[in-house]
Amino acid sequence: MDPRLRTAVDASVGWYEDLCALHGVGSILVDGLWSALDTPPPLHSAAVVVEPGVTADQVLARLEGRDRGGVKDSFATIDLSGDGMELLFSATWIHREPAPARRSGTAGEWVAVTGADELAEWTGRHDTRDVLLPPLLRRAHFRILARYVDDRIVAGAVARLGSGVVDVSNVYAVPGHSVDWAELAEAVGAHFPGRRLVGYERGDDLAAARDGGFEPVGELRVWVSADR
Repeated sequence: MDPRLRTAVDASVGWYEDLCALHGVGSILVDGLWSALDTPPPLHSAAVVVEPGVTADQVLARLEGRDRGGVKDSFATIDLSGDGMELLFSATWIHREPAPARRSGTAGEWVAVTGADELAEWTGRHDTRDVLLPPLLRRAHFRILARYVDDRIVAGAVARLGSGVVDVSNVYAVPGHSVDWAELAEAVGAHFPGRRLVGYERGDDLAAARDGGFEPVGELRVWVSADR
């Protein structure tokens, strides 16, 4: 396995662990399959494939007897379409070598969100108010970043440090604006210097990330219950 892919998948599992803990949800990681012990936070899967040898039968057995949530197949090798699930989306894992620290004087600077009111504005623009809760602002390995123009948040991202890499996720821009991923990488590098950056994106966001120096390293799929 490409070690860059391994790093990206492991960073994603770390994200799930942290977000579940934030919401008071336990989890287990057995036989290459991570799963939440209760309903996971909004927008998060109930199970995550961590090793490429995991089968559809293993996933279905883990979710048996409970309200099925989403399944994140980190290697895009499992077909759950005949088991009451449907494909929500496919995406691409991405990796970037360490970015230099952000240059001073950058227009529309990215800054770290530090207060609950600012976080409420950030999550309100991204529809994650019930996901990214204020206690995250007191976690040293998290940075919720906002890009301002004329004292207004026009873009956002979350950076999470873990095992020597930074997982960059929840990247967004409001209508009329876009994210310069090279600029974002510099901003992340200012908080966590010398670390490689990982994450996953799709569509136009993937193209923008590649333009900003990120490289594709693998594919993933997210499945959800067909009767959701």
